[in-house]
Amino acid sequence: MSEMPIPDKTLAIHPGPLHGSLRAPSSKSITNRLLAMTALAEGESEVRHPLLCDDTYAMAAGLGALGVEVSLAAERATVAGSGGQLHPTGQVVDAALSGTTLRFLAALSLLADRPVVLDGAPGLRRRPIGALFEALERCGARVESNSGLAPFTISSSGLEGGRIVVDAAKSSQFATALLLVAPYAKSDVELVVERLGAGGYVELTVALMGELGARVERTGQTSFLVPSGSGYRSGSYEAGYDASAAAHLFAAAVASGGELTVTNAGGTLQPDAAVVDVLGSMGALVRRGEAGGVTVAAPPGGLRPVEVDLAPMPDQLPTLAVLAALAPGESRFSGLSVSRGHESDRPRAVADELARLGGEVEIEGDLLVVRGGRPLAGGVVESYGDHRMAMAFSALGTAVEGLVIAGADCVTKTYPGWWEDLARLGARLEAL
Repeated sequence: MSEMPIPDKTLAIHPGPLHGSLRAPSSKSITNRLLAMTALAEGESEVRHPLLCDDTYAMAAGLGALGVEVSLAAERATVAGSGGQLHPTGQVVDAALSGTTLRFLAALSLLADRPVVLDGAPGLRRRPIGALFEALERCGARVESNSGLAPFTISSSGLEGGRIVVDAAKSSQFATALLLVAPYAKSDVELVVERLGAGGYVELTVALMGELGARVERTGQTSFLVPSGSGYRSGSYEAGYDASAAAHLFAAAVASGGELTVTNAGGTLQPDAAVVDVLGSMGALVRRGEAGGVTVAAPPGGLRPVEVDLAPMPDQLPTLAVLAALAPGESRFSGLSVSRGHESDRPRAVADELARLGGEVEIEGDLLVVRGGRPLAGGVVESYGDHRMAMAFSALGTAVEGLVIAGADCVTKTYPGWWEDLARLGARLEAL
């Protein structure tokens, strides 16, 4: 058995409590937003402590294909801003499996002086983007697509401005993409967002835009005015910690019966930071330190079932569902429509894999019901190439003997050091 595993396609996890403290990785959501915004700023910028993972490498390469030079390194990324005038190289923008890259750069392509072709890996080609296409066409662009999916070509003579309506039922990233490019429109942009679920990510975008000098005025609950000419300032910006990654760490500590301190989990607008409160509702002990650290310990009396609307943080369905399988009673997770269009159909994937282990799970439309407390057996869990499935079920493996993760290397999408960090906390992992 290896104490310090090398990420492999298949990993066995052996039960045992996790203990310790560590820093969560930097935020993928903030890193990719900052890379996109500084690419439009005038002059060179730096992003301090960017996350280095598959998704951020895809963003850097995609911006390179749009003519923006980006250099990624652990301590900082440097970005040679374009001043809002993009000159693509003619290369295809390959977003790999990164939804933020595909969607954000689709909107940035409105500012390109030649047509832009965007594509991705097979898994990304299945993810919805049609509603964003419709909004881009309202902006005057011509979109040629594969039945509303990638690959697609965007041709534009610039962003005119005016009133833009976007349906964000499938992803809040559609709204973020349009906001990112709005300061470079020829006239003021009034963005009206319909059916917005995970609105916290739009709030995060608006806050970062303000930090970089762009003006955004809220004109309604989900409508925004972005004055023309309020472009981004070049400068030095901090990526911050990844609340989504921290949530997976906390869940692993709780499932294992251990205790974990994430030393850099300070204040953030990232919606997934609310997972800590949900863990508290499930009985976990939560302590917040003055210096920004957060400690979460397993509940001394065992986990309790919970009822949560996950529309604001759909990424955390697998994380919370596997814990619910350990909590005697019925847990109910609603607001799952967006989570069907991620790297996997997550409600279906979670239900199938928990059932494979002996759990009782039911899907009722956009509601997932987990009847926890049943004895769970070991077995092979399919990750579906979905980083959050792999991380969530590895937490379950710290409590259930004989659990094996197939496709374990998919965590490199957002958390390349996941398995090494689990090992540092005491997880016993075996590469098969």
